[in-house]
Amino acid sequence: MPKVDDNFFEKESFVLPRLLGSQICKASWRIRCPAPWAQSQQRLLGTTTTNLNSTSGSGLNGQSSDLNTSAAFSEWRPIYRLPLIRLVAAFNRLKIYQAVVTMAGTPLAFALSQAGQVSSDALGICGAIGVSGLITLTLGSYVATNLVGFIYINDQKDQLKLAYVDFWGRRQEIVLHPDDLLTNWEQETENNRFSFYQPISLRSNPKIRYKLLYRFGVVTDPELFEGLFGD
Repeated sequence: MPKVDDNFFEKESFVLPRLLGSQICKASWRIRCPAPWAQSQQRLLGTTTTNLNSTSGSGLNGQSSDLNTSAAFSEWRPIYRLPLIRLVAAFNRLKIYQAVVTMAGTPLAFALSQAGQVSSDALGICGAIGVSGLITLTLGSYVATNLVGFIYINDQKDQLKLAYVDFWGRRQEIVLHPDDLLTNWEQETENNRFSFYQPISLRSNPKIRYKLLYRFGVVTDPELFEGLFGD
């Protein structure tokens, strides 16, 4: 009769939760995950966390370092989420597939045209559809870039984390202080009431503007959210 290792069940009970935990944290647009696991999964999934306060001057290097260090061990809870963010991220990635199909289909249509399998107009039609679709998707990606999908706040309520989608459909994150947010009257935006989105600007880098779809989002803490971003 084969001998069973006494430590077999101890090893299995130790390895199985780690495997299950790593699978749970693999969701790219997760709601909440412990900070040490979140950092390790960000490196695997290509998700980057940025602190824009470090771009405002060398005098803030120590402050930004402390901010990143404290953010790594902070527990975050969401105060805003956009259910459509997955669709927006998928839309921003469509232009990549469109470019691949166009580059692969145009030479194929040319070869079939030269072989007499299709008419000569097929090459022009294939190129026109590919280029026009690529231009349309690229312009749409510029509109959807920097769209905020999640807003988190730590337990001490002295740090915010914005999770947004970039031009290529990837999730990006920034950590900042609530005082770094510009109020609505400081942003000097005209006809903000009729705007499709609410802009979010930072004192440390006012050139970068994030977009918030307040009407289509879900706010879990309305009082705190209005205190940070206004009505």
